[in-house]
Amino acid sequence: MKQAFLSLAALFLTQITASAVVDLGSTISKTPYDAYMSQVKQVFSSLNGSAPAMDRVAALMRQGRGFRYAHTDPYNPAPPQETASRHVGDCKDKALWLCDQLHDPSARFVIGKMKRGSRISHAWVMWEGEGRWWILDCTMNARAIPADAVGQDDYVPLYSYSKNTAFRHTGITGSLASVAGKSKTQVAAKAPVASRGYRLAAN
Repeated sequence: MKQAFLSLAALFLTQITASAVVDLGSTISKTPYDAYMSQVKQVFSSLNGSAPAMDRVAALMRQGRGFRYAHTDPYNPAPPQETASRHVGDCKDKALWLCDQLHDPSARFVIGKMKRGSRISHAWVMWEGEGRWWILDCTMNARAIPADAVGQDDYVPLYSYSKNTAFRHTGITGSLASVAGKSKTQVAAKAPVASRGYRLAAN
């Protein structure tokens, strides 16, 4: 009985610790990427829905994963309609397309590092559903990744954007050198390499 109680307590503490590592950032008035966020702001201004069901998110992840990867503009994401019609885009194009499809104004468009210390930045979506935060990266994965199950050196957010707010994340403190003059860091100049620690679909 005592052993069962201790096991349950350990599981509970593990869950609390895991959920505590999700970095939701702090609000800021401007970011180094603001000059390239016009398309992001335009998309988010039209988002007025509520959180979609998980099966809808899963279907969108599979659809976005099926889009061919091609690097276009190094800084500005393509309009979602263009990504959808061409079935092609890089990480920031796919992330913005996904935000548009979710219709959820609480979703986040994230710029960060897929692996801490990576030279190239990466873009993905953070989304809250079913009581937890998820990493939606249909560039690299056909499935949602629980944000509280990701190691501290994977999917490190630097800045994120929701409908009315920009956020600065703690990951930026260890990555200042790679923000390249604060405003000239490319977002995925080439397809990022899948990192370990969670299941990723093959490229």
